[in-house]
Amino acid sequence: MSIANDLALFARDPVAFFRFVLGSLTGREPARFQLERFAKLAPAMLAMAAGERSAVSRFWWEATKGCSKDTDLMIAMIWLLLFVPRQLHIQIAAADLEQAADAMKVVTRILSLHQWIGSRLKADKTRIKCEDTQSQCDCIPADTAGTHGSRPDVLIINEASHITKQEFAENARDNASKVPHGLVIIATNAGYTGTWQYAWREIARKSPRWSFHQWANPSPWIDPAEVEESRQRNSATRHNRLYYGVWSSPGGDALDQADVDAANKLAGPMRKDLPGDHKWTFVAGLDLGISHDHSAFVVLGCQHGSNRITLAECMAWKPQKGGQVNLKHVEDFVYETHKRLHLSRLRYDPFQAELMAQNLTRKGIRVEPMVFSGKNLDLMASTLLEVFRARTIDLYSSYGGDELIRDLGRLSIVEKSYGYKLESTRDADGHADRATALAICLPDAIRLAHFRAYTNHGTPSRISTPIDYQRHGIPFDPGFRA
Repeated sequence: MSIANDLALFARDPVAFFRFVLGSLTGREPARFQLERFAKLAPAMLAMAAGERSAVSRFWWEATKGCSKDTDLMIAMIWLLLFVPRQLHIQIAAADLEQAADAMKVVTRILSLHQWIGSRLKADKTRIKCEDTQSQCDCIPADTAGTHGSRPDVLIINEASHITKQEFAENARDNASKVPHGLVIIATNAGYTGTWQYAWREIARKSPRWSFHQWANPSPWIDPAEVEESRQRNSATRHNRLYYGVWSSPGGDALDQADVDAANKLAGPMRKDLPGDHKWTFVAGLDLGISHDHSAFVVLGCQHGSNRITLAECMAWKPQKGGQVNLKHVEDFVYETHKRLHLSRLRYDPFQAELMAQNLTRKGIRVEPMVFSGKNLDLMASTLLEVFRARTIDLYSSYGGDELIRDLGRLSIVEKSYGYKLESTRDADGHADRATALAICLPDAIRLAHFRAYTNHGTPSRISTPIDYQRHGIPFDPGFRA
């Protein structure tokens, strides 16, 4: 078949175009659920090409992790740019720059695979444009200023459950309502009940103006062994939300409540001087807030010969009404704790904490930043999941420990290109600041616990070379004082 014949077929049959492009990307036929949702969208696409109003022009695509939502949406958008003969303005509302970049990578790959598409469409990091019709598609991260005043012919809200700024999404929807012949597609994973996303979902599910499509099973391309590992690795709530499309109740889903309850076994913090056997070593985490968030300080201890982590101290400071946290009080408390427990290391979020870090260093505390890079965010999240699922951490529910336990229950975990990231909503009790302080120092505590457990089994009491660390599966850190 010639290119001209292909173009004629694709122009009158969006599903044929979808099958062709998807096949070139994946080497396989679309799954049944993909064909179903695209077939429902096709009449609205053809109506837009003909300058007519579609009977149904609102579409809700809900599917589990790995079910090709991004790819399918981008193929639909490319069809509109290629085959609608008039100028179109398409907007893709994304949760953040990272998500926008992921969507644009799909487009770039399609243009590189098909010269006849690449010759008509030009793309950069946030925009695709058709030179023939001057139609363009703009990918806009969640920035409320970026959505005011526009009038998109086509609006795609991608990963709605991950968009934290409701105003951004509402502005986008309101703008799309200004275009009578416009097309709206909302794609999402399952999220949380009681949220604005869930309210929108229920409107779409019940309204005859909407085409509602849901896939609530694991992606057919994901290895069942991977799904089983997710079940073992994640909380039940998170696993069911990601792979079975179960909308969960508001609050965090990073940890199972049973695992948090099992950790709550201590009477309280280590207030008194420790015995003189020097079997305990301590690391601490500091997360400073000044006016919006609380400041939080957590100390974790490991005892010689134990493979466990113990909460030794947990303290938080709330901003004064209409004011700020008294950082001098925070600094004094950290120093007094160091004099009592002899901290091996204090990790801190460098945002807003550099001056205090310098002061504490002068007082003899070993202070090192925990930069919130993608690698470290993934390390903090995965370590937190590991210790609670393995039940190797002990907490207390008095003297501020109850606030830490509440913070842990508010944590959610989201998947990013670099791995995992812990998130929580901000409320009157802060931004899960105590849990963040815990996560900051937890990787050091894990390393320390492994070191202590290892040195208690007939091995040298001091591991000092990279080879020694590697041999026993301990990440090498020449500056770490055990």
